Amino acid sequence: MLTLDDFMRKAEGKLKVYKTFRLQADKEITEKLTICIPDMHLLERGPNDDFLDGKPEYEERFLGLLDFLLNLRQEGGDGLEIIQLGDMFDLWQAKWNTNMIVSAYPNIIGLLDKIKTIYVVGNHDIDLVQWYKDKGETFGRRWRYYSKAEGKLRAMYEHGFQADFANNQESLSGAIGREVTRIVGMMEYVHPDIDVILGSTWDSIVRAFSKYNVFTPVRDPQGFNPHEYLKFYIGLLERYNSGDTLDQFGPEEVDLSLAVIGHTHTARLVKMPKNGKVYYLMDCGSWVNGGHEIGAISGRDMAIFH
Repeated sequence: MLTLDDFMRKAEGKLKVYKTFRLQADKEITEKLTICIPDMHLLERGPNDDFLDGKPEYEERFLGLLDFLLNLRQEGGDGLEIIQLGDMFDLWQAKWNTNMIVSAYPNIIGLLDKIKTIYVVGNHDIDLVQWYKDKGETFGRRWRYYSKAEGKLRAMYEHGFQADFANNQESLSGAIGREVTRIVGMMEYVHPDIDVILGSTWDSIVRAFSKYNVFTPVRDPQGFNPHEYLKFYIGLLERYNSGDTLDQFGPEEVDLSLAVIGHTHTARLVKMPKNGKVYYLMDCGSWVNGGHEIGAISGRDMAIFH
Protein backbone atom coordinates (compact mmCIF):
# COMPACT_ATOMS: atom_id res chain seq x y z
CA MET A 1 0.00 0.00 0.00
CA LEU A 2 1.37 3.39 -1.01
CA THR A 3 1.66 5.98 1.73
CA LEU A 4 0.35 9.48 1.12
CA ASP A 5 3.93 10.72 0.90
CA ASP A 6 4.62 8.11 -1.79
CA PHE A 7 1.44 9.23 -3.54
CA MET A 8 2.59 12.86 -3.58
CA ARG A 9 6.06 11.92 -4.78
CA LYS A 10 4.63 9.96 -7.68
CA ALA A 11 2.37 12.90 -8.55
CA GLU A 12 5.58 14.90 -9.16
CA GLY A 13 4.29 18.17 -7.77
CA LYS A 14 0.92 18.03 -9.55
CA LEU A 15 -0.94 17.46 -6.26
CA LYS A 16 -0.51 19.35 -3.01
CA VAL A 17 -2.22 19.15 0.38
CA TYR A 18 -5.18 21.53 0.33
CA LYS A 19 -4.82 24.18 3.05
CA THR A 20 -3.75 22.20 6.16
CA PHE A 21 -6.15 19.31 5.62
CA ARG A 22 -4.07 16.35 6.69
CA LEU A 23 -4.65 14.20 9.78
CA GLN A 24 -3.47 10.93 11.24
CA ALA A 25 -6.15 8.73 12.80
CA ASP A 26 -5.69 6.85 16.05
CA LYS A 27 -6.12 3.50 14.24
CA GLU A 28 -5.85 1.97 10.79
CA ILE A 29 -8.64 3.17 8.49
CA THR A 30 -7.85 1.44 5.20
CA GLU A 31 -5.75 -1.42 3.90
CA LYS A 32 -5.42 0.23 0.49
CA LEU A 33 -4.55 3.65 -0.86
CA THR A 34 -8.08 5.01 -1.28
CA ILE A 35 -8.70 7.99 -3.57
CA CYS A 36 -12.05 9.79 -3.38
CA ILE A 37 -13.30 11.93 -6.27
CA PRO A 38 -16.09 14.34 -5.26
CA ASP A 39 -18.91 15.99 -7.25
CA MET A 40 -18.34 16.46 -10.99
CA HIS A 41 -21.81 17.43 -12.29
CA LEU A 42 -21.11 16.44 -15.88
CA LEU A 43 -23.56 17.87 -18.42
CA GLU A 44 -23.55 18.21 -22.21
CA ARG A 45 -20.79 20.86 -22.50
CA GLY A 46 -23.39 23.64 -22.67
CA PRO A 47 -23.51 26.93 -20.73
CA ASN A 48 -24.79 25.19 -17.58
CA ASP A 49 -21.96 22.62 -17.47
CA ASP A 50 -20.18 23.45 -14.21
CA PHE A 51 -17.51 20.78 -14.68
CA LEU A 52 -16.20 22.30 -17.89
CA ASP A 53 -17.18 25.84 -16.86
CA GLY A 54 -16.12 27.09 -20.30
CA LYS A 55 -12.46 26.27 -19.56
CA PRO A 56 -10.97 23.33 -21.50
CA GLU A 57 -7.97 23.33 -19.17
CA TYR A 58 -10.24 22.06 -16.36
CA GLU A 59 -11.03 18.96 -18.37
CA GLU A 60 -7.36 18.51 -19.28
CA ARG A 61 -6.37 18.66 -15.62
CA PHE A 62 -8.94 16.02 -14.72
CA LEU A 63 -7.80 13.77 -17.56
CA GLY A 64 -4.24 14.19 -16.28
CA LEU A 65 -5.39 13.05 -12.84
CA LEU A 66 -7.10 9.99 -14.32
CA ASP A 67 -4.01 9.10 -16.36
CA PHE A 68 -1.95 9.32 -13.18
CA LEU A 69 -4.41 7.07 -11.33
CA LEU A 70 -4.39 4.61 -14.21
CA ASN A 71 -0.60 4.36 -13.93
CA LEU A 72 -0.94 3.76 -10.18
CA ARG A 73 -3.55 1.08 -10.85
CA GLN A 74 -1.24 -0.66 -13.30
CA GLU A 75 1.63 -0.51 -10.79
CA GLY A 76 -0.26 -1.33 -7.60
CA GLY A 77 -3.17 -3.44 -8.76
CA ASP A 78 -5.59 -4.15 -5.93
CA GLY A 79 -3.57 -2.00 -3.52
CA LEU A 80 -5.48 1.01 -4.88
CA GLU A 81 -9.18 1.79 -4.82
CA ILE A 82 -10.90 4.82 -6.37
CA ILE A 83 -14.33 5.98 -5.24
CA GLN A 84 -16.45 8.59 -7.01
CA LEU A 85 -18.71 10.08 -4.35
CA GLY A 86 -21.80 10.84 -6.43
CA ASP A 87 -23.15 13.68 -8.55
CA MET A 88 -20.90 12.50 -11.34
CA PHE A 89 -23.80 13.39 -13.67
CA ASP A 90 -26.07 16.36 -13.06
CA LEU A 91 -29.37 14.83 -14.11
CA TRP A 92 -31.28 17.64 -12.38
CA GLN A 93 -30.03 20.02 -15.06
CA ALA A 94 -29.47 17.55 -17.89
CA LYS A 95 -31.14 18.52 -21.14
CA TRP A 96 -32.15 14.98 -22.13
CA ASN A 97 -30.49 11.90 -20.68
CA THR A 98 -27.24 10.21 -19.73
CA ASN A 99 -26.47 9.26 -23.35
CA MET A 100 -25.77 12.89 -24.25
CA ILE A 101 -23.48 13.30 -21.26
CA VAL A 102 -21.62 10.07 -22.01
CA SER A 103 -21.12 11.14 -25.62
CA ALA A 104 -19.87 14.55 -24.46
CA TYR A 105 -17.20 13.06 -22.16
CA PRO A 106 -16.15 9.68 -23.61
CA ASN A 107 -12.52 10.00 -22.48
CA ILE A 108 -13.37 10.83 -18.88
CA ILE A 109 -16.05 8.18 -18.49
CA GLY A 110 -13.90 5.61 -20.26
CA LEU A 111 -10.93 6.28 -17.99
CA LEU A 112 -13.07 6.22 -14.85
CA ASP A 113 -14.24 2.75 -15.80
CA LYS A 114 -10.73 1.68 -16.76
CA ILE A 115 -9.32 2.55 -13.33
CA LYS A 116 -12.11 0.40 -11.79
CA THR A 117 -13.89 3.27 -10.08
CA ILE A 118 -16.44 2.47 -7.40
CA TYR A 119 -19.47 4.73 -7.95
CA VAL A 120 -21.61 6.10 -5.13
CA VAL A 121 -24.92 7.73 -6.00
CA GLY A 122 -25.53 11.45 -5.30
CA ASN A 123 -28.75 13.44 -5.11
CA HIS A 124 -28.21 14.88 -8.62
CA ASP A 125 -27.78 11.44 -10.19
CA ILE A 126 -29.90 9.40 -7.82
CA ASP A 127 -32.11 8.45 -10.78
CA LEU A 128 -29.33 6.16 -11.97
CA VAL A 129 -30.50 3.88 -9.17
CA GLN A 130 -34.20 4.64 -9.24
CA TRP A 131 -34.87 4.35 -12.97
CA TYR A 132 -33.58 0.79 -13.24
CA LYS A 133 -34.16 -0.52 -9.74
CA ASP A 134 -36.96 -2.85 -10.81
CA LYS A 135 -34.71 -4.38 -13.46
CA GLY A 136 -31.88 -4.98 -11.03
CA GLU A 137 -29.66 -2.46 -12.80
CA THR A 138 -28.12 0.57 -11.11
CA PHE A 139 -25.42 1.70 -13.55
CA GLY A 140 -23.02 0.30 -10.97
CA ARG A 141 -24.06 2.89 -8.36
CA ARG A 142 -24.17 2.14 -4.63
CA TRP A 143 -25.92 4.03 -1.87
CA ARG A 144 -22.74 3.87 0.18
CA TYR A 145 -19.47 1.99 0.37
CA TYR A 146 -17.20 0.85 3.21
CA SER A 147 -13.52 0.11 3.62
CA LYS A 148 -12.00 -2.29 6.11
CA ALA A 149 -8.90 -2.46 8.23
CA GLU A 150 -7.93 -5.16 10.72
CA GLY A 151 -11.05 -7.12 9.77
CA LYS A 152 -13.54 -4.37 10.64
CA LEU A 153 -15.42 -1.68 8.75
CA ARG A 154 -13.55 1.55 9.51
CA ALA A 155 -14.70 4.09 6.90
CA MET A 156 -18.04 4.91 5.29
CA TYR A 157 -18.30 6.64 1.92
CA GLU A 158 -21.51 8.30 0.76
CA HIS A 159 -22.50 11.42 -1.11
CA GLY A 160 -23.54 13.55 1.86
CA PHE A 161 -27.04 14.63 0.82
CA GLN A 162 -28.29 12.39 3.61
CA ALA A 163 -27.24 15.06 6.12
CA ASP A 164 -28.79 17.92 4.17
CA PHE A 165 -32.29 19.14 5.10
CA ALA A 166 -33.27 20.18 1.57
CA ASN A 167 -31.49 17.43 -0.34
CA ASN A 168 -32.17 14.29 1.66
CA GLN A 169 -34.07 12.34 -0.98
CA GLU A 170 -35.69 10.17 1.67
CA SER A 171 -37.55 13.17 3.15
CA LEU A 172 -40.37 15.46 1.98
CA SER A 173 -38.10 18.52 2.19
CA GLY A 174 -35.58 16.82 -0.10
CA ALA A 175 -38.27 15.85 -2.60
CA ILE A 176 -39.47 19.46 -2.75
CA GLY A 177 -35.91 20.76 -3.13
CA ARG A 178 -35.29 18.31 -5.96
CA GLU A 179 -38.34 19.44 -7.94
CA VAL A 180 -37.56 23.14 -7.45
CA THR A 181 -34.04 22.58 -8.72
CA ARG A 182 -35.19 20.58 -11.74
CA ILE A 183 -37.59 23.36 -12.73
CA VAL A 184 -34.92 26.03 -12.31
CA GLY A 185 -32.39 23.96 -14.26
CA MET A 186 -34.70 23.65 -17.25
CA MET A 187 -35.59 27.36 -17.08
CA GLU A 188 -31.90 28.23 -17.34
CA TYR A 189 -31.82 26.48 -20.74
CA VAL A 190 -34.54 28.89 -21.88
CA HIS A 191 -32.73 31.92 -20.53
CA PRO A 192 -29.43 31.77 -18.57
CA ASP A 193 -30.33 35.02 -16.77
CA ILE A 194 -33.67 33.79 -15.51
CA ASP A 195 -32.71 34.81 -11.99
CA VAL A 196 -32.41 38.45 -13.10
CA ILE A 197 -35.72 38.29 -14.96
CA LEU A 198 -37.57 36.91 -11.98
CA GLY A 199 -36.13 39.68 -9.83
CA SER A 200 -37.05 39.95 -6.19
CA THR A 201 -39.31 36.88 -6.21
CA TRP A 202 -36.44 34.73 -7.42
CA ASP A 203 -34.06 36.28 -4.88
CA SER A 204 -36.44 35.33 -2.10
CA ILE A 205 -36.54 31.72 -3.30
CA VAL A 206 -32.75 31.54 -3.62
CA ARG A 207 -32.20 32.97 -0.15
CA ALA A 208 -34.57 30.41 1.33
CA PHE A 209 -33.09 27.38 -0.42
CA SER A 210 -29.41 28.21 -0.96
CA LYS A 211 -28.84 27.95 2.78
CA TYR A 212 -29.57 24.27 2.38
CA ASN A 213 -27.54 23.73 -0.80
CA VAL A 214 -30.50 23.04 -3.09
CA PHE A 215 -29.37 24.82 -6.23
CA THR A 216 -26.52 23.87 -8.53
CA PRO A 217 -23.93 25.25 -8.64
CA VAL A 218 -23.84 25.88 -4.91
CA ARG A 219 -24.13 29.63 -4.66
CA ASP A 220 -23.45 29.90 -0.94
CA PRO A 221 -21.20 27.03 0.14
CA GLN A 222 -20.81 28.56 3.59
CA GLY A 223 -24.57 28.64 4.15
CA PHE A 224 -24.38 25.60 6.44
CA ASN A 225 -22.82 25.17 9.84
CA PRO A 226 -19.50 23.39 9.21
CA HIS A 227 -20.12 21.15 12.21
CA GLU A 228 -23.68 20.12 11.35
CA TYR A 229 -22.42 17.41 9.02
CA LEU A 230 -19.85 16.23 11.56
CA LYS A 231 -22.54 15.80 14.21
CA PHE A 232 -24.82 14.00 11.76
CA TYR A 233 -22.12 11.55 10.74
CA ILE A 234 -20.86 10.95 14.26
CA GLY A 235 -24.43 9.98 15.13
CA LEU A 236 -24.65 7.72 12.09
CA LEU A 237 -21.31 6.02 12.76
CA GLU A 238 -22.29 5.48 16.39
CA ARG A 239 -25.55 3.83 15.32
CA TYR A 240 -23.62 1.50 13.01
CA ASN A 241 -21.12 0.69 15.74
CA SER A 242 -23.93 -0.17 18.15
CA GLY A 243 -25.78 -2.29 15.58
CA ASP A 244 -28.74 0.11 15.53
CA THR A 245 -29.19 0.22 11.73
CA LEU A 246 -31.11 -1.67 9.09
CA ASP A 247 -27.83 -2.89 7.60
CA GLN A 248 -27.53 -5.24 10.59
CA PHE A 249 -23.80 -5.58 10.75
CA GLY A 250 -22.66 -7.55 13.76
CA PRO A 251 -20.61 -5.75 16.43
CA GLU A 252 -17.60 -7.88 15.56
CA GLU A 253 -17.69 -6.47 12.00
CA VAL A 254 -17.96 -2.75 12.68
CA ASP A 255 -15.66 -0.14 14.21
CA LEU A 256 -16.40 2.92 12.06
CA SER A 257 -14.58 6.16 12.76
CA LEU A 258 -14.41 8.00 9.39
CA ALA A 259 -17.16 9.33 7.12
CA VAL A 260 -16.13 10.52 3.64
CA ILE A 261 -18.53 12.70 1.64
CA GLY A 262 -18.85 15.27 -1.12
CA HIS A 263 -22.04 17.24 -1.80
CA THR A 264 -21.24 20.58 -0.14
CA HIS A 265 -18.55 21.55 -2.69
CA THR A 266 -16.48 22.81 0.25
CA ALA A 267 -13.47 20.74 1.31
CA ARG A 268 -12.75 20.15 4.99
CA LEU A 269 -11.19 17.54 7.24
CA VAL A 270 -12.20 17.59 10.90
CA LYS A 271 -12.23 15.33 13.91
CA MET A 272 -14.19 15.15 17.15
CA PRO A 273 -13.87 12.91 20.20
CA LYS A 274 -17.06 11.44 21.61
CA ASN A 275 -17.80 8.72 24.13
CA GLY A 276 -14.19 7.57 24.28
CA LYS A 277 -13.72 7.38 20.49
CA VAL A 278 -12.35 9.82 17.91
CA TYR A 279 -14.46 10.40 14.80
CA TYR A 280 -13.40 12.02 11.54
CA LEU A 281 -15.25 13.69 8.68
CA MET A 282 -13.59 14.17 5.30
CA ASP A 283 -15.51 16.41 2.90
CA CYS A 284 -13.67 16.08 -0.40
CA GLY A 285 -14.85 19.35 -1.98
CA SER A 286 -15.72 19.23 -5.68
CA TRP A 287 -14.49 19.26 -9.25
CA VAL A 288 -16.79 22.03 -10.51
CA ASN A 289 -16.37 25.76 -11.12
CA GLY A 290 -12.62 25.48 -10.63
CA GLY A 291 -12.71 23.39 -7.47
CA HIS A 292 -10.17 20.59 -8.08
CA GLU A 293 -9.96 18.54 -4.89
CA ILE A 294 -9.69 14.86 -4.06
CA GLY A 295 -9.56 12.95 -0.79
CA ALA A 296 -6.98 10.28 -0.01
CA ILE A 297 -6.60 7.76 2.81
CA SER A 298 -3.76 5.33 3.40
CA GLY A 299 -3.62 3.36 6.64
CA ARG A 300 -3.99 5.96 9.38
CA ASP A 301 -3.08 8.90 7.20
CA MET A 302 -5.72 11.02 5.46
CA ALA A 303 -5.60 14.26 3.49
CA ILE A 304 -7.32 16.39 0.90
CA PHE A 305 -5.29 17.28 -2.18
CA HIS A 306 -5.75 19.77 -4.98
